Amino acid sequence: VLFCVSDGAKKDKMNRLQLAVALVIFLAAHAFAQTDEEVLEIRRNLAQSCKEREGASDGDVEGLITAVEPVTRVQKCLQSCVQQQHGVSDGRRFLKEGYLALMRVVVGTDQLRQRIVEEAADECIGVENEDRCQLAIDIMVCVKQALQKRGLRSKE
Repeated sequence: VLFCVSDGAKKDKMNRLQLAVALVIFLAAHAFAQTDEEVLEIRRNLAQSCKEREGASDGDVEGLITAVEPVTRVQKCLQSCVQQQHGVSDGRRFLKEGYLALMRVVVGTDQLRQRIVEEAADECIGVENEDRCQLAIDIMVCVKQALQKRGLRSKE
């Protein structure tokens, strides 16, 4: 037995399929927006102990989590504290393995991005500074330039 589907039934199936696809896209977009906000909230919470330690303001923390380049000494020291918390620096030099561990979370399983991040880390291995606050900026600049050179944008 063969079944024939009329044009009306085909259109109805297409409309339902389009609606389902649109719903999935909407839900996925909403989920990603929540995830982004959750990431900002996690970063905000992680920065709290550094905020107190460095005497930073709420504005300094917001600048940090939204990747505004630090200008004041307190902002630079806040960045340094967070880098040290994440193992990106030890307060004297850039730590490649800590940076890579952090970036694995950011880039996920994308092998091209993983390779680019590793190349950028290799380029920054020699970044050192006795001033831990200035070191944070030196690391940010090195990583940002190395990633941009390879076509990736850094979110610090």
